[in-house]
Amino acid sequence: MEVEVDSKQAFKEALAQEVADTKPAKDEGWQDLDAEDDDDPMMVNEYVRDIFIYMQKLEIDTMPNWDYMTNQPELQWKMRGILVDWLIEVHGKFRLLPETLFLAVNLVDRFLSARTISLVKLQLVGTTALFVASKYEEVICPSVQNFLYMADGGYGDDEILGAERYLLQTLEFNLSYPNPIHFLRRISKADNYDIQTRTVAKYFMEISCVDHKMLHLKPSLIAAGAAWLARLVLDRGEWNANLVHYSSFSEEELLPAAQLMVNYILRPAEKQAECFVKKYASKKYMKASTYVRDWAQMRYTEDGVRSAAPRGGELEYDVAETRREAEGNQ
Repeated sequence: MEVEVDSKQAFKEALAQEVADTKPAKDEGWQDLDAEDDDDPMMVNEYVRDIFIYMQKLEIDTMPNWDYMTNQPELQWKMRGILVDWLIEVHGKFRLLPETLFLAVNLVDRFLSARTISLVKLQLVGTTALFVASKYEEVICPSVQNFLYMADGGYGDDEILGAERYLLQTLEFNLSYPNPIHFLRRISKADNYDIQTRTVAKYFMEISCVDHKMLHLKPSLIAAGAAWLARLVLDRGEWNANLVHYSSFSEEELLPAAQLMVNYILRPAEKQAECFVKKYASKKYMKASTYVRDWAQMRYTEDGVRSAAPRGGELEYDVAETRREAEGNQ
């Protein structure tokens, strides 16, 4: 039986207040890089600032309940992790856009925040979410038959189409999810569109899909934390005024997100999502997962002591505790 699950309205209201309380210090010393796009109508220079302010408010309305698993008697966080890892594999085989994956995971989490389901329906929810996200983001969407094949024929056409209607009705047809990819592109303007930094940042951002401990983070904060950490790994310099302005986050504000990302990387290999790590170990993604893991293991000793002081902000990790936690919770 499927029942309504109460949302945490107070949590969303607190986030809304956080967006409203913008610190004036963030607007000091930055350069107006948008002015360079005055002659390019595709960059909509007149509206770009208002667009991202609107997206920062909208992202609060499309966040799931970060603790929804307490209302799912037949599910566990580990099962959600397995589902998302499978979605990453299917997403890669269909060669879909990165926006499609982030939207699909958001739809899964928002749906499970609103409805209690049985374990046997979990894969159907994931399949349907990726199907809906593909329709929303892709120019050419894979057919229902393609998704049925990837699900090993476990469902029929009518089941997926029925689940699609039910999912959209539950979410009130609200697919206006501000994607972390959008915020990363905004930050890249202040990073001179460094392709290596952006590739490594995408790897860090996708950790938010497989690790449920990042569900409480806003997409804009995930993008900022990923960009900051990618620059740290690649030694690209300090988090300057331009990066603060175009990300909307100071170094101190994004450190908690970066810490969660590094905590995940320092888990034992068998406790990480297999398809996710394999994806970013390929040449297409500059072997980011391998490079970052080597970097993390060199920087932090088995005792949890930094082997070299990080430039800029401080990240404090107890590696041994992180691994014990991963072994106990996964």
